[in-house]
This record gives sequence, C-alpha cells and structure tokens, in this order.
Amino acid sequence: MGYSRYNSENPSATSAEELAADYVGIERFFSPKNVVVIGASNSPRRFGYNVMKNLIEAGFDGNIFPVSLKENIVFEKPAYKSVLDISDPIDLAIIIIPAAIVSSTVEECGKKGIKAISVLSGGFSEVGTKGAELEKEVTRVAEKYGIRIVGPNCVGTMNTHRDLNASFVMYSVKGNMGFITQSGALGAACSYVSKREKLGFSKFVNLGNACDVSVPEIVEYYARDPDTNVIGIYLEGVKDGREFLDAISETTPIKPIVVVKAGRTEQGAKAASSHTGSLAGSDRIYKALFKQKGVVRANSLFELIDVAKAFTKQPLPKGKRVGIITNAGGAGVLATDACSDNGLTVPSLTNETVKALRSFLPDVAILNNPVDIIASANKDCYLKTTEIVAADKNIDALIVNCVVPTFLGMKPSEHAEGVAGAYHNKVKEYGKPVVSCWMAGELAEPGREILEKIGIPSYSSPEKAAIALSYMADYREFVNRVKKGK
Repeated sequence: MGYSRYNSENPSATSAEELAADYVGIERFFSPKNVVVIGASNSPRRFGYNVMKNLIEAGFDGNIFPVSLKENIVFEKPAYKSVLDISDPIDLAIIIIPAAIVSSTVEECGKKGIKAISVLSGGFSEVGTKGAELEKEVTRVAEKYGIRIVGPNCVGTMNTHRDLNASFVMYSVKGNMGFITQSGALGAACSYVSKREKLGFSKFVNLGNACDVSVPEIVEYYARDPDTNVIGIYLEGVKDGREFLDAISETTPIKPIVVVKAGRTEQGAKAASSHTGSLAGSDRIYKALFKQKGVVRANSLFELIDVAKAFTKQPLPKGKRVGIITNAGGAGVLATDACSDNGLTVPSLTNETVKALRSFLPDVAILNNPVDIIASANKDCYLKTTEIVAADKNIDALIVNCVVPTFLGMKPSEHAEGVAGAYHNKVKEYGKPVVSCWMAGELAEPGREILEKIGIPSYSSPEKAAIALSYMADYREFVNRVKKGK
C-alpha cells in the first residue's frame, strides 16, 4: 500500500510513517481547511462559477479564495490575480483554466506551498499527443514540489461529512459509500440516482486521466476512512495491476467493494482504453480476480446503487436462508425464483412459526415460505408477520414485499408503518438483514420513504431485493473464509 506515481520504483511502501503520509496526502482533497479556485467566475456558463457556487452552497466552513484574471469580485469575495497574492495557507487548489497554462499555475502553487491540486481542466492526454505532453509537464512540475494531483480532466471531489463539494456537479446526499469513478459524467449520474434511491455518499472522487492519484490509493484511503462503510467503483481499467490487486486484497476483508467494470467486450475494452488511457485487460482476468478477492461485481450502475444501499444499511446475513413475506402471490413467486437463481434458499418455516402465524392470519393465507398474507393484509398483519418470520431459526434474512393496495380504505403508507414497527420492536435486535420491495410506482413512494428512513432498503422489484441479499451473503462467505485462513 501507499502507492505514489512519483515513487513508482518502490511502490510498496509499508512503514507506518509512509502510510500516514499517504493518508494525509489524500486527505487534503477531502478535508481541506482553505481552498483556492483558480479560474473562478461569476458567469454561470463557466465551470469556475459552478465550483464556487457548489463550495458555498454545500456549506464548506473553510476559507474560499477565488483567483481570476478578469474579475475583481467573485461571489462577493475579493478575487486575486495569482495564488501567490494570497497570504493565508492553502490546503487544496482547484484549477479550471486552459490546459496550456496549467503547468505554470501548478508551478505557482508549488511556490505557495500547496500540496494538493484538483485539475478539472480538460485538453490533456484524452485529446491526443499534444495534450499528453502538457500532462507530462504538469506531472513533472507537481513532482518537483511534492504536489499530489487529482485529474486532469476530472469533475473533482466531495466529502459530505465535511460539507465539501469541490466539484462542478450536484452535491450528493450524506451517507456511508465512498465512490470512485473513472468517468465524470457517469459519476455525476450515479450521484444523482443515488440521491433518488436514498443512498448517501461519504466521499466522491473522479480521477479523470489519473496522472498521479490512482484508484488503488483512493481504495486504500477509503479502507481507513471511518465515514466509509462500503466502496463503490466505476472502473474502466487500471494502469498498475499489481497496485490494484494489493489494494483490494487488503481492503475486502474489512470493507466490501462493489465494482461496475466497463469494457467487458472487446469493443468496449477499446473504448475504455481510449477514454481513460487505462489498460482494460481481459474481462476474464478481472472476473477471476474479483471472485478470488471478494469484490462484488455489479452489472450496472443501477445495480451498484441497489447493492451498496443494502451493504450500507443492513448487517450481513449469517447464511443464505431467506424468509419471504408478501401480500401478492405473484410477487412471492418472483422473489423465490430470484433467490434460487442467485444462490439463496427459501426454506420451510418451523412448526412454531406456522402456528403463530395461523393464530391471526385468515384461513386463505398461505403459511409456507413465501408467506402470502393476501391482499387484505393491513398494518397490523405486516407488523406481526414480520416479527414472527424474522424470529424463525431457519431464516437468515428477510424480503418483505408489498403491492400497495388501493382498496378497503387502507393508506399507502400503513403497510410500511407495520414493517417499521416490527423492525423497531424486535427485528433489528436479531441482526438479520431486512430488505423490501414496495411495488405500485408513485403510490409506493410514501411506504418506501418510511422504510428507507429507518434503514430498510426498498426496491421496485423482488428481483432487485434478492440480488442485493445474494451479494451480501456471498461477501459474508468470503469474509468467513478469510478469517479461517482459507
């Protein structure tokens, strides 16, 4: 661990001092005290405007210094002509200026003593040979002053636990997933979708061309970050396979990593290589590597969000036996199929559980697993059934389905209120993960809101709920194997 591109002859730094230095080096991008925006602007059509606006609106409590050659006041703050004109110390510089003058600006930052720079400017290796030469010069100057660089050609960084949005994209919701993306646009899209799906980020970084700070380094940083419980990655390829392998090997035993690996096909791999300059490599190699090291591989960004939501909000299951509760027989069948397709089992319930359910459910209810409490089930039925099935010794995890009814005078939210009541009363103490599927489009939103608020992930289909549980169960098996030394 402790890889730095500037120290590539000896990339496996392992001493406590080196690890601490590396952590501090990356920490400046996420927890600066003072920030300078070089290229700040009052024009909404410029990225320098968006960065200034995002820093202020997120509530960053440090000093923000705008640097602009054209404007004297930016966002009611005095603007400087050069970073060298600022008397205060600066922890993080954000550069959004033409590529041709970035290296000279990095030189000024070095003279100022700044040790962390996010280069949001494009026009580097992603555009060809001339841009690649500019990127090399930026890297050379940064190395001269011991500066760490995120980018170039990136959207920046966020830290929701420090109210920092040092990027030009919309701020994320506060949470516990640390996200790494090799695509700024897809990273922004993931942030926006995660907000809708009630999955919060702890930290966010788009590495762009990654001339310096690398995916392995951020993985290592997130592994040690107390605000991050799960690591999500949009990955097109890596420039140093050994460092990536070391990083995930040391991280997955303590924190789950969920990856969307793009470039699965030959044509996709070529596209990924031209996009980031990273080596896409054989998808078979990545697939084998992820399986061996316990990395969860999601099939899409949407699936990454679904899975990460379960990891951040619920405990890992102790086994693969799932109890299913539903008020619609078809939803129960779909959930059962999805469990079977993804390596989970749907076992019979104990006689004690069946007897307890029979004491209050109608005769037409089906008390096998899945438990169909029928369409007329109300809040009280969901509460009691959830408590009883979750307590069954044959059950390791629970999927609660609901096709929200529009009859019998029932409120759209009351079934979720029943599950929430059971969760608070007893179920949470069992340490068994509970996920839900609330179906009915917009009509389901009040119920989903209640469940998400108390930490029960809510999905739009039984298949999504089952897939999330299956990944959690597989990861639990991996962790158990590691502990046993297998």
